[in-house]
Amino acid sequence: MEEKRIKWQSGFSIVELLIVLTMVVILSTLAVLQFKSSKTDFERQNITHEFKVYLERARFDSVKRRAVTDNEKSRIVLNSSSSFTATLDFDGNGTLDSNNDGTPDASDTRRIDFTQRSQTQILVSDTLNYPVTVRFDQRGHITAKDSGGNDVNPVFTICSKNCTGTTQNNEDLSVLSVSTSGTVAILRGGQNPSALPTPVITTTPAKVNCYVLVNTNSTACSQVY
Repeated sequence: MEEKRIKWQSGFSIVELLIVLTMVVILSTLAVLQFKSSKTDFERQNITHEFKVYLERARFDSVKRRAVTDNEKSRIVLNSSSSFTATLDFDGNGTLDSNNDGTPDASDTRRIDFTQRSQTQILVSDTLNYPVTVRFDQRGHITAKDSGGNDVNPVFTICSKNCTGTTQNNEDLSVLSVSTSGTVAILRGGQNPSALPTPVITTTPAKVNCYVLVNTNSTACSQVY
């Protein structure tokens, strides 16, 4: 009779399989959460930079056109925490076009609404009375008013998570500050807007340049000081 050889086959027990599956689920969950957090931060940073670019464009446009009156000044209107409107010379004709009722023409207006694409919110530091309007004059200086005509400190808190009761030491927000001279700066959580140094104006004595005037019709030369 031929001897039958019994081959032992190695495998995994049910307990081992359960342990492996549990570890896979935990790691997958952590990866998904990390991906969502990174995506949220990326969206917030994009909106922050977009808001900054429009503010800088409005300032440059007012300076270029030497805007004086409020109707001439380029402006950014924060309609709500999730949308803003930019009004400046988009069509490049040298003026802000208006409709018959005095409202800005659509050719010089851009509305940016990120309600559907992000959870990011733009909050004003010292008021909740939207809309908030930031205007730039011919020198690039700003005025910021809320819907009641009150002065607003143009420091915007841009957050994407835990927006209620956020403070500047949170890492999930950015702070966008506009100085009185119109300079726009983006700060991370934990940073405070720094005060601009007081400008120092120096004067130098006037200098008189001497030159020689030559009269070609005469043999004599006159020196004029």
